[in-house]
Amino acid sequence: MGGHQAGNVASALAVSAAEALWAELNHHSSLSAEKAHQVLKDLILESNKKIISEAINNSSKKGMGTTMTAGLLRGSHLTIGHVGDSRAYVIYDNNIDLITKDHSLLEKLLDCGEVKPEEAKNHPQRHVLTRAVGIDNYLEVDLYNLELAPGATLILCTDGLTNQVSDEELKTECLKQLNPQQMAENLVKLANDRGGFDNITVVIATGIGG
Repeated sequence: MGGHQAGNVASALAVSAAEALWAELNHHSSLSAEKAHQVLKDLILESNKKIISEAINNSSKKGMGTTMTAGLLRGSHLTIGHVGDSRAYVIYDNNIDLITKDHSLLEKLLDCGEVKPEEAKNHPQRHVLTRAVGIDNYLEVDLYNLELAPGATLILCTDGLTNQVSDEELKTECLKQLNPQQMAENLVKLANDRGGFDNITVVIATGIGG
């Protein structure tokens, strides 16, 4: 939550908490879909607990929070854990699919028909989150399970990218078949060239699935 107090601290705490929990797992054991769901849920809930604890112990960090979208790949099976308005996309065979659903007030307004899709981009409440990591002790985590076709591309990104770059442009860049690092750098540059009004994080994995 880049516009909020200590948002950078919250995101760093989330990453470190997830990495610590991940390091404790037995990576040589096979994971069922159910176990993969639990692993990702635990990673995000542990991050939530760490952020809340830090905010309680330091008043200058009160109210800090972050979005979190993580993927766990097991062969061709992909599990996504998600809270907030960062996003996960899968690109395959000239199609781009948005896997996650934004936890935002704008998304709620779109769902109930109070806002039309063409009004969404410039809507004044598009950045208001309805769910984030580090805000409440009770946190609901969205979990998605997908079977990927061979050669799929996965994109995880923050709204700093998607507010400036359309889904179609994401797909076009990723279909150029550059290496993932170059794809990510090109997308970040495109968003920055258009103003770069928010923090931008992009993670891309290519040639996965199957």
